[in-house]
Amino acid sequence: MEPEMESEMVRLLVEGSDLHRITTTRSAKVQKSLVSLWNKYQARECTTSELLAKVGQAYGVVLD
Repeated sequence: MEPEMESEMVRLLVEGSDLHRITTTRSAKVQKSLVSLWNKYQARECTTSELLAKVGQAYGVVLD
C-alpha cells in the first residue's frame, strides 16, 4: 500500500471514530490466532520454528 493512501485511510478511520473498534477487532483476531497456534504446538502438530514463524506472521512480521 502506498504511504499516501495508508495515511489517508488512517485519517478517515480516526475521524470516523472507528479506531477503537478496529484495534479491538484486530487484537481479538491476533489473540484467537495465537491460541490456535499454541494448541497446535502443544499437540506437536508444528515445530518450534514453525510456531515462531507463524506468531511473527500473526503480528505482521515478515522474515526472509
